Amino acid sequence: MIFAAMKLFKKSRRSPAEIPTESAEAASQILNEAINFAARCIFIAIPKTGTTTVRDQLCEQGVPLIPNSHLDILQIRDSLYVFLLINALGKNTTFPSDTVPADADIRTRADEIFRSFFKFSAVRNPWARAVSLYSRREGVQLKDKMSFDQFCERHFYASDTCQHPTLHKNQIDWLCDEDGQCIMDYVYKLEEFDIAAQEIASRTDGRIKLVNQSANVNPDSNATNYRELYTEKTKRIIATRFERDIDHFGYVF
Repeated sequence: MIFAAMKLFKKSRRSPAEIPTESAEAASQILNEAINFAARCIFIAIPKTGTTTVRDQLCEQGVPLIPNSHLDILQIRDSLYVFLLINALGKNTTFPSDTVPADADIRTRADEIFRSFFKFSAVRNPWARAVSLYSRREGVQLKDKMSFDQFCERHFYASDTCQHPTLHKNQIDWLCDEDGQCIMDYVYKLEEFDIAAQEIASRTDGRIKLVNQSANVNPDSNATNYRELYTEKTKRIIATRFERDIDHFGYVF
């Protein structure tokens, strides 16, 4: 079943909580693969944290309004209103026109969706992740252009080899509000995916059941043996640059 964001009111002045997210007719447009209205969840795909396998299982069918796979939590929050608005506009066929939602109702519904949906994400050991970013086969490919040591010296942001970079320094920055507070319901470590899948199923009463498909694995990456690529100098560089992730999530080299 494909979800859009709004349809005409069946009666005037419906409460915002009653505004449906399912269209009467099968719609072909979705907001983004980060959000699944049927499962009532939002998954923030931080690049190079094993997100392909999760996105493949959660993505609804349809053409995304925003096709970029990697949006941070605030971008998803703010795009909800736009998506609901687009689906509400140009739908009036009655006179008087009091069967369509007011803008305040659309905004309230967007806020309710954001607050009530299960929001989760994955993070990865910063040292292993740096190797994966350096060895990537998509986005900005650097392995044949510079040494790993040179890459570490210039690696400042959590997504600076992505095609659509979000200039967050650490992975956790993808998950925070304007005050720098993490607003996710659950953040798991890629290294503990199987445990996380059980926890996610439990927290969502079985709405989200993930299996480890090991999708989009780069055979040329040395991320599983990442320690072999580091010198003491580059090890310290990553530790300093991504100190917030290391401290918050308890990672060690």
